[in-house]
Amino acid sequence: MDQEVLHDLKAEISRLLESDQTADALPLLKQAANWGDLESQKTLMAMFLEKERGVGYDPKSGYEYARLGAMNGDPKAMYVVAMMNRDGVGCPKNMEQAFYFMKKAAQAEYPLAYDGLAMLYLNGKGVAKDPLAALDWIRKAKESLDWTPALEKHARLVEKTVERMK
Repeated sequence: MDQEVLHDLKAEISRLLESDQTADALPLLKQAANWGDLESQKTLMAMFLEKERGVGYDPKSGYEYARLGAMNGDPKAMYVVAMMNRDGVGCPKNMEQAFYFMKKAAQAEYPLAYDGLAMLYLNGKGVAKDPLAALDWIRKAKESLDWTPALEKHARLVEKTVERMK
Protein backbone atom coordinates (compact mmCIF):
# COMPACT_ATOMS: atom_id res chain seq x y z
CA MET A 1 0.00 0.00 0.00
CA ASP A 2 1.47 3.30 -1.10
CA GLN A 3 1.48 5.68 1.87
CA GLU A 4 1.10 8.67 -0.43
CA VAL A 5 -2.13 7.24 -1.85
CA LEU A 6 -3.45 6.61 1.66
CA HIS A 7 -2.43 10.13 2.71
CA ASP A 8 -4.29 11.64 -0.25
CA LEU A 9 -7.33 9.47 0.43
CA LYS A 10 -7.41 10.56 4.08
CA ALA A 11 -7.08 14.21 3.05
CA GLU A 12 -10.12 13.81 0.78
CA ILE A 13 -12.04 12.07 3.58
CA SER A 14 -11.25 14.93 5.95
CA ARG A 15 -12.35 17.50 3.38
CA LEU A 16 -15.64 15.69 2.80
CA LEU A 17 -16.38 15.20 6.50
CA GLU A 18 -15.55 18.84 7.30
CA SER A 19 -18.07 19.93 4.67
CA ASP A 20 -20.73 17.50 6.03
CA GLN A 21 -20.62 15.27 2.96
CA THR A 22 -20.75 12.05 4.98
CA ALA A 23 -22.44 10.03 2.22
CA ASP A 24 -19.56 10.83 -0.14
CA ALA A 25 -16.95 10.14 2.55
CA LEU A 26 -18.31 6.70 3.52
CA PRO A 27 -16.97 4.71 0.54
CA LEU A 28 -13.57 6.36 0.92
CA LEU A 29 -13.55 5.65 4.67
CA LYS A 30 -14.37 2.02 3.97
CA GLN A 31 -11.53 1.81 1.46
CA ALA A 32 -9.04 3.32 3.91
CA ALA A 33 -10.29 1.04 6.70
CA ASN A 34 -9.90 -2.02 4.50
CA TRP A 35 -6.37 -0.87 3.68
CA GLY A 36 -5.65 -1.08 7.41
CA ASP A 37 -6.04 2.56 8.46
CA LEU A 38 -6.91 2.45 12.16
CA GLU A 39 -8.31 5.99 12.26
CA SER A 40 -10.80 5.11 9.50
CA GLN A 41 -11.72 1.86 11.24
CA LYS A 42 -12.45 3.73 14.48
CA THR A 43 -14.44 6.41 12.64
CA LEU A 44 -16.61 3.81 10.91
CA MET A 45 -17.09 1.89 14.16
CA ALA A 46 -18.40 5.07 15.80
CA MET A 47 -20.55 5.99 12.81
CA PHE A 48 -22.29 2.61 12.65
CA LEU A 49 -22.58 1.91 16.38
CA GLU A 50 -23.02 5.39 17.85
CA LYS A 51 -24.93 6.92 14.91
CA GLU A 52 -22.31 9.62 14.43
CA ARG A 53 -22.68 12.07 11.56
CA GLY A 54 -26.23 10.93 10.84
CA VAL A 55 -25.26 7.41 9.83
CA GLY A 56 -27.92 4.90 10.87
CA TYR A 57 -27.31 2.22 13.49
CA ASP A 58 -25.87 -0.82 11.72
CA PRO A 59 -24.45 -3.35 14.19
CA LYS A 60 -23.16 -5.75 11.52
CA SER A 61 -21.11 -3.04 9.83
CA GLY A 62 -20.11 -1.65 13.21
CA TYR A 63 -18.86 -5.07 14.26
CA GLU A 64 -16.92 -5.45 11.01
CA TYR A 65 -15.00 -2.22 11.56
CA ALA A 66 -14.64 -2.73 15.31
CA ARG A 67 -13.07 -6.12 14.60
CA LEU A 68 -10.66 -4.57 12.09
CA GLY A 69 -9.73 -1.97 14.70
CA ALA A 70 -9.30 -4.65 17.35
CA MET A 71 -7.04 -6.67 15.07
CA ASN A 72 -5.12 -3.45 14.44
CA GLY A 73 -4.49 -3.12 18.21
CA ASP A 74 -7.06 -0.54 19.35
CA PRO A 75 -8.10 -1.27 22.98
CA LYS A 76 -11.53 0.37 22.69
CA ALA A 77 -12.28 -1.64 19.56
CA MET A 78 -11.19 -4.80 21.40
CA TYR A 79 -13.65 -3.98 24.18
CA VAL A 80 -16.45 -3.25 21.71
CA VAL A 81 -15.84 -6.55 19.88
CA ALA A 82 -15.85 -8.38 23.22
CA MET A 83 -19.17 -6.84 24.25
CA MET A 84 -20.75 -7.50 20.85
CA ASN A 85 -19.63 -11.14 20.97
CA ARG A 86 -20.87 -11.46 24.55
CA ASP A 87 -24.30 -10.07 23.68
CA GLY A 88 -24.62 -11.42 20.14
CA VAL A 89 -25.03 -7.94 18.64
CA GLY A 90 -23.87 -7.62 15.03
CA CYS A 91 -22.47 -11.15 15.19
CA PRO A 92 -23.43 -14.54 16.59
CA LYS A 93 -22.97 -14.83 20.35
CA ASN A 94 -19.49 -16.25 21.02
CA MET A 95 -18.28 -16.30 24.60
CA GLU A 96 -14.78 -17.54 23.71
CA GLN A 97 -14.31 -14.55 21.40
CA ALA A 98 -15.83 -12.29 24.06
CA PHE A 99 -13.28 -13.52 26.58
CA TYR A 100 -10.38 -13.31 24.13
CA PHE A 101 -11.04 -9.70 23.18
CA MET A 102 -12.02 -8.62 26.71
CA LYS A 103 -8.72 -9.98 28.01
CA LYS A 104 -6.81 -8.26 25.20
CA ALA A 105 -8.54 -4.95 26.01
CA ALA A 106 -7.83 -5.34 29.73
CA GLN A 107 -4.19 -6.21 29.07
CA ALA A 108 -4.00 -3.08 26.90
CA GLU A 109 -5.19 -1.18 30.01
CA TYR A 110 -8.65 -0.25 28.74
CA PRO A 111 -10.35 0.32 32.12
CA LEU A 112 -13.91 -0.64 31.13
CA ALA A 113 -12.61 -4.10 30.23
CA TYR A 114 -11.47 -4.82 33.81
CA ASP A 115 -14.99 -5.25 35.17
CA GLY A 116 -16.13 -7.18 32.10
CA LEU A 117 -13.18 -9.55 32.34
CA ALA A 118 -13.80 -10.07 36.06
CA MET A 119 -17.39 -11.10 35.35
CA LEU A 120 -16.35 -13.51 32.59
CA TYR A 121 -13.86 -15.17 34.97
CA LEU A 122 -16.39 -15.25 37.79
CA ASN A 123 -19.13 -16.85 35.70
CA GLY A 124 -16.90 -19.08 33.60
CA LYS A 125 -18.08 -17.54 30.33
CA GLY A 126 -15.62 -18.24 27.52
CA VAL A 127 -13.07 -19.42 30.09
CA ALA A 128 -12.94 -21.79 33.06
CA LYS A 129 -14.35 -20.27 36.25
CA ASP A 130 -11.60 -18.54 38.19
CA PRO A 131 -12.86 -16.43 41.11
CA LEU A 132 -9.31 -15.46 42.11
CA ALA A 133 -8.60 -14.01 38.66
CA ALA A 134 -11.99 -12.29 38.88
CA LEU A 135 -10.92 -10.76 42.20
CA ASP A 136 -7.69 -9.41 40.69
CA TRP A 137 -9.55 -7.78 37.80
CA ILE A 138 -12.40 -6.38 39.91
CA ARG A 139 -9.83 -4.77 42.22
CA LYS A 140 -8.18 -3.19 39.21
CA ALA A 141 -11.60 -1.99 38.03
CA LYS A 142 -12.33 -0.41 41.41
CA GLU A 143 -8.96 1.40 41.30
CA SER A 144 -9.42 2.63 37.74
CA LEU A 145 -13.11 3.41 37.28
CA ASP A 146 -15.54 5.80 38.89
CA TRP A 147 -17.89 4.15 41.35
CA THR A 148 -21.17 2.90 39.92
CA PRO A 149 -23.85 0.72 41.50
CA ALA A 150 -23.09 -2.01 38.93
CA LEU A 151 -19.37 -1.99 39.71
CA GLU A 152 -20.09 -2.14 43.44
CA LYS A 153 -22.52 -5.03 42.91
CA HIS A 154 -19.95 -6.93 40.84
CA ALA A 155 -17.23 -6.31 43.42
CA ARG A 156 -19.42 -7.64 46.25
CA LEU A 157 -20.37 -10.68 44.20
CA VAL A 158 -16.73 -11.51 43.41
CA GLU A 159 -15.61 -10.92 47.00
CA LYS A 160 -18.41 -13.11 48.41
CA THR A 161 -17.58 -15.89 45.97
CA VAL A 162 -13.90 -15.83 46.94
CA GLU A 163 -14.84 -15.70 50.64
CA ARG A 164 -16.98 -18.85 50.24
CA MET A 165 -13.97 -20.66 48.77
CA LYS A 166 -12.02 -20.34 52.02
